[in-house]
Amino acid sequence: MPAAQQDVAPTLAAALGVPMPPTTTGRVLPVLRPGFAPPRVVFVLVLDGMRRDYFDRYADVMPTLTALRRRGAWFRQARVNVLPSNTAVGHSTISTGTDPRVHGITGVSLYDRVHHRPHNLFEGAAPQDLMALTLADVWQLATAGRAIILAQGSIARAATPLAGHGACQLNGSPVVLASYDQQTGGWITNPSCYRLPEYLKDRNSRTLPPADGEWMHHRVDSPAAVRYSGLFPAFEADAMTAMIEREPLGQDNVADLILMNYKGADFVGHKYGPDSNEIRATLGEMDGQLARMLAALETKIGSNYLLAVTADHGMPSEPPSPDRRHFAPSIVDLLHEKFDPEGKRLITSFDAENCQIFVDEDRLSDLGLTLRDLADFLESLPFVFAVFTDDDVRRAPDAAKVVTPPRGHTRNK
Repeated sequence: MPAAQQDVAPTLAAALGVPMPPTTTGRVLPVLRPGFAPPRVVFVLVLDGMRRDYFDRYADVMPTLTALRRRGAWFRQARVNVLPSNTAVGHSTISTGTDPRVHGITGVSLYDRVHHRPHNLFEGAAPQDLMALTLADVWQLATAGRAIILAQGSIARAATPLAGHGACQLNGSPVVLASYDQQTGGWITNPSCYRLPEYLKDRNSRTLPPADGEWMHHRVDSPAAVRYSGLFPAFEADAMTAMIEREPLGQDNVADLILMNYKGADFVGHKYGPDSNEIRATLGEMDGQLARMLAALETKIGSNYLLAVTADHGMPSEPPSPDRRHFAPSIVDLLHEKFDPEGKRLITSFDAENCQIFVDEDRLSDLGLTLRDLADFLESLPFVFAVFTDDDVRRAPDAAKVVTPPRGHTRNK
């Protein structure tokens, strides 16, 4: 049956015996047998950038995930039904069980029109941009802080929404959050809302590269570069395994939560493509490290845990020829060349991951233009499918009352 990211949190909340708040737009998937016993641990594993076809194409190097797929509930019609399909939006949708129009995360950044600068969402592991409760928030409140909640991610905009608001929500308390810092190579957190265990503070990815600083003939000799290699999953798994072994999981009758952003397929897929030898090697390493994490969990609490595996987004294939390759920042140049060749002040901000272009509307008026003029020009380009203005987006709810389509897509301009 069809399934979406919004269905993950409500389903896991049902397994824990609590409802998600009214902000939820997802539904409970029918995977729980009547009379089931609540698990001791719920483990949410988000495979960042994991394409659906990887499970078939690379099954021979992923025995752990293949076995889980065969003996678990597998949704062949699982779809991402929001745009843009990026890390921040995907993890926020998974963790809250609701749409971006509700949880408020519509990209990786927003343009601050008051201070004339981009605002990066979840920067510094700050959860305040997220405007809906997460599964971790709900369970923390339902258990009065007794549940152990462990969250980990290799980029702040993935780790933070998984962890929820922690001590930064009303009546909240610090939950464990380990977020990777690509500048230092260590694990960090936002101490205002979360807790970073002492035993993670001296771990550093600088120990990963071999003596020659290369992986598969690629330089990976810095904390930023090593993420784009099959060496990085071991570092992620080391931290999670340490948390499983050293935190008091399963020690009482309150179920505990583990939420993990597993990033290797995303980093390597973006760098080398989904058809590369590099992605194949990385998926194999991720699978082996997953087996190690699950073994540590089973040693700690036995087999009474519920594992939910999902993805935040997929990965585009390489274009068939170089002339089919288009770089998103060139859109700004095209708009300025067409409409504002002298001033080049019409576009104030564009982050390709957001699919959102912010326009100086005073400049637009001075040039005698409308947003629809810009939209029509962009839609005339052979590599742009559709463009929506602010007015289009504002009218969409009224149009939906007349004809309600399937869960669809909206893109801001």
